[in-house]
Amino acid sequence: MQDIKVSVIIPVYNAEDYLEQCLDSVLSQTLRETEIICVDDGSTDSSGVILEEYCRRDPRVRVLHQKNKFAGCARNLGLQHASGKYVIFWDSDDFFAPAALEKLYLKCEEDQAQIGICGAEKYDNEIGLSYPAGEYLVKSRVPEKMPFSKEQMGRYLFNFCSNVPWNKLFLRSFVLENKLEFQPLRQANDVFFSMMALFLAERMTVVPENLIFYRFFNSSSLSGRVSETRYCTVEAFRAVLHRLEQDPAFTPQIRQSFSNKTIGPLLSTMRQQGDIASYEEMYLYYKETVLAEFGLCGQDKEYFNSEQDYEDLKRIQECSCMEFLLYQAQSYERRFKMTKGEKIALNREYGRKKKELSDVRRELGQAKRENRRLQQVESSIVYKVGRTITWLLRMIKEMLKR
Repeated sequence: MQDIKVSVIIPVYNAEDYLEQCLDSVLSQTLRETEIICVDDGSTDSSGVILEEYCRRDPRVRVLHQKNKFAGCARNLGLQHASGKYVIFWDSDDFFAPAALEKLYLKCEEDQAQIGICGAEKYDNEIGLSYPAGEYLVKSRVPEKMPFSKEQMGRYLFNFCSNVPWNKLFLRSFVLENKLEFQPLRQANDVFFSMMALFLAERMTVVPENLIFYRFFNSSSLSGRVSETRYCTVEAFRAVLHRLEQDPAFTPQIRQSFSNKTIGPLLSTMRQQGDIASYEEMYLYYKETVLAEFGLCGQDKEYFNSEQDYEDLKRIQECSCMEFLLYQAQSYERRFKMTKGEKIALNREYGRKKKELSDVRRELGQAKRENRRLQQVESSIVYKVGRTITWLLRMIKEMLKR
């Protein structure tokens, strides 16, 4: 039997609508020496049946079943059964460029790296269009010389890429030697694994291309689920901090990187609460406990990677929950930086597609359809901004009634 170069581990839970596209994109990878370990996390739809069919169809596919324990436990189970030199953790509703595994594998082999990281695109499920998403790999913070380690990254160790595991190829022996596991949390279960891997790795490398297509849903509301799991993010970062503080290599610069890394997820979790009581509870918890614990109190502006983060945290420390909500509502246009970035990315995408269509401009109908799709994208961004403003106003209204 040929040696397995990469084990692809896929947690699956009620993914019947997108599972076939995901698996087809995995099985059509140009790197053939792979095994695909799918862990059915107690699905109640037809996901299990689909997995078994693919298992019968292709000998590289293996299916494991467990009761619903969430993605972290599913990934850990898959890791226990993996035999590849490298492992990667992909999600069942995403899809992947045909050469994704090959490019990551060859780059890691070339640089003898323990982690290989690539870029990604967001795929808008409602309109069927993808566009670059720079938050998954901040290329401006990547060193020119490969490979690199935490010593070269300093204050950006945790801020040059996201905590998601699906844009990272890991040397399996590195994972096992460091006893890295995903936390058994319902949400944010990948934070500890990814951040500790970045901290412990002596050799990391990057493939700057966007090889992953992350599917997101404009109309799907996660507010109820986030309210139920609102402490998962804090628990995840707390576990990382506890582990880092035991290591003499946890320098002030890396502590600064850790503190900056926590800001976005903490504020996002608070904003996604489905009711004012949960929002206010998180606000007071952050203000009274979490910000100081994570090193976010009493720092000057230069400590932060973003001036907006500095302003937000300063307001939380100084303001009541009601005052902070009003501040958010009044400054929302300025706060929505990601939307502006998305618009820039979409304009670039539009320019590229116009160039691609230059030789078929005579097919006016096709060009019109393409233009309509781009207009839909712009409309979806306006929709997201409006939805968030509506949420802020609703929260303020609820608080005023109390």
